Amino acid sequence: MWRITAVLAFACVALALSGVGSGATFGVADDAGKYAEDHGAGFFDMLTELGMTENRIAVFWDPANPTTIVDQAFLDRSIPNAARRGIEVIFAIYPLKARGLVDTPNGVQLFADYVARVAKRYPYVRKIICLNEGNQPRFHQPQFDDAGNGVSGYVQEAAMAACYDALKAVDPGITVIAFGLSPRGNDDFDAVSNVSHSPIRFMQEVGEAYRQSGRTKPIADDVSIHCYPNVNTDAPSVGYLWPKVGCINFDRFKQAWWDAFHGTAQPLFREAGQSDGPFARIYVDEVGYQAKIAPDKLSLYTGSENVPAIDEPTQGKWYAELIAVMACDPNVALLNFFHAVDETSLPAWQSGLVLPDGTRRASFATVKEAVLANQQCRGRVNEWRHTERVVGARVTFKTLPRSFLVRADEGFTYEVKITRPGSTRRLTGATGQGEAARDLLFKLPRLTRGAYRLTVTLHAEMSSGRITTLTKKFRA
Repeated sequence: MWRITAVLAFACVALALSGVGSGATFGVADDAGKYAEDHGAGFFDMLTELGMTENRIAVFWDPANPTTIVDQAFLDRSIPNAARRGIEVIFAIYPLKARGLVDTPNGVQLFADYVARVAKRYPYVRKIICLNEGNQPRFHQPQFDDAGNGVSGYVQEAAMAACYDALKAVDPGITVIAFGLSPRGNDDFDAVSNVSHSPIRFMQEVGEAYRQSGRTKPIADDVSIHCYPNVNTDAPSVGYLWPKVGCINFDRFKQAWWDAFHGTAQPLFREAGQSDGPFARIYVDEVGYQAKIAPDKLSLYTGSENVPAIDEPTQGKWYAELIAVMACDPNVALLNFFHAVDETSLPAWQSGLVLPDGTRRASFATVKEAVLANQQCRGRVNEWRHTERVVGARVTFKTLPRSFLVRADEGFTYEVKITRPGSTRRLTGATGQGEAARDLLFKLPRLTRGAYRLTVTLHAEMSSGRITTLTKKFRA
């Protein structure tokens, strides 16, 4: 029988009782109201009918005109309409150009100054997301340096620190939200296309940058994640393998945040049994499923669809599932669907509840009902605790004692050694690195008759201090 030795303290994911009030609110990430001819009145009325209270609006920073508020006229006329209807506006402010922060002299500080300028002009907006999908080359370049070392996390950390300081100087009560992370990335500096970071490895870079900076203040109050499916036909329950993050993989992200920031001034996520904050929260700032267009509505659109779309009832069902899941996670503050209204270009996004001509999809009523029904958690609350072990570490013998498998649910390094009982001298062994959710097969050399001890020590890739040691005695 295995004896499992936790080198550091053990922790696990716990499920609490149901019936706890939801801290999550619901809304959309959509600029349709900002640009509407009626200054957003109809758009915000629609959100109110859905029971939604939030509208995230994009505000761009143009490095060529670093002090000019892009779309200021549209913002000036639409935000009062949102306020009159009780819709909270959240700004997502980020550079128009992927190299804006690095190619603009003093770009990080100019960007932070711009964010502060926007906050001063629109005091109604009390929540601001700084940056957007900095782990993707569409929004931040470079991702790696010429030697293949990750650099985007370092630049984004500096930009977040500057944004935090600038916004808190305007008003300490502003909620500063970080990053707007993409759920995916290939972590391959030599890739043919889309050279990018997975969100987990990106957070490791951010944590390294933060610790190296010596900063003694947070860089954010909360963090934003975009948890789109890998394929549009993947149900919310599918998720991603580590180190990517889907809507059902938030425990993985919470652990990465803990790895990056524990022991620093940056707030962590609330763990089961904790009550004294401050705590960071997750803003699910974007998620969406593209739905099929009925033949009689195709004239509203241009171009050709570029993803496998789902039918409207399935869209509504999956949106309702997401609402219920987020309502039961105490660390989730917001769920935004991207969009409320379809874009008219088919290669873009047709994930809305409403068509461009105002026709409501079948999913509209389903989402309205789900929002109303999930003002508090109706299932089991997804409480969380960090772990100081390697997640999912295990060893399985195939043919004792000739071979065995080593596996974990996250990236890891390993040391395998064979010793005699009562001795620490290694007779044979191996070291190396393992990938998440993939078996490593080890074949033992021929051993003389006698008793032996197998020791497998795993270190988490994201934090070498998270260790799991597995031991087994056997006879050859």
